[in-house]
Amino acid sequence: MNRQKQLFGLCLAVLVASLTSSPAFAQGLIFQLPEDGTGVEYRGEIIQENVRPDIAEGKETLKWDREISIKSVGREEAEFQGVVQPCRWIEIKVITGDPGAAGIDPGPVGARIYKVLVPESKVLDKPIDADLVPNVMLPIVRGHRRLGENQVKVIKSPALRIYPTVCLLNNYPEPVVVSPSESPQTVATNLSFNARHLKGQTVMERPQSRSTNEGHFWVTPEVPFGLARWEVVVTREQKESTASRDTFAEVSTIKSTMSVQRILDAAESELNTQ
Repeated sequence: MNRQKQLFGLCLAVLVASLTSSPAFAQGLIFQLPEDGTGVEYRGEIIQENVRPDIAEGKETLKWDREISIKSVGREEAEFQGVVQPCRWIEIKVITGDPGAAGIDPGPVGARIYKVLVPESKVLDKPIDADLVPNVMLPIVRGHRRLGENQVKVIKSPALRIYPTVCLLNNYPEPVVVSPSESPQTVATNLSFNARHLKGQTVMERPQSRSTNEGHFWVTPEVPFGLARWEVVVTREQKESTASRDTFAEVSTIKSTMSVQRILDAAESELNTQ
């Protein structure tokens, strides 16, 4: 039970970071669309370090395993912004928890699944679109979600919130190309990918708090949806509202490392929306 409370605390901490470091919706997970019926599964970990002056170590370290799968599970013509156009059913499943003999044990709060109908024209490999509109959301026509062990619910918002509950990758306005060609390390067996290594950072500062999100990510057309690996560190700092900026002190860091575990060649939906 204590681990489940800690996992809930992680979700809360990430949510707090999102309120101070990003727009309401941020899309940094899907860069391209693969053939329908295919997908990708990622494996990695989340490490949260909380500053704790009351303990000898000075920091409390918490760790969870995480799996994320993204699948294309159907095509449909649908109206979006007044125009009937090709759309894709995308299903994203996130499991966070402790490793076990049967896989990750998410408990009652560590699993979530989303099934959304996305206009194909809105899936971009750029920080802005052709009309110079920032790519900070994944617009949806309609969708469903199931959080933990709850019932399936309709998503009422016009976009799927990727950051922070699905992925810590943000939409970085001006990502830097670290290398145009690298072979990132992944947990996939007998698979290698040629990818662009990009680095981005977002900082949001208020009188009492500052949150910095720094991400390294490897993008390639060789992986469904575009990502081979990512590493993100979200650092939260605080100070008194009237104190100078040089008094900001670290409160916590959340580190996420994820990479391809396997490519899914026969992807099927797991969420019953009937």
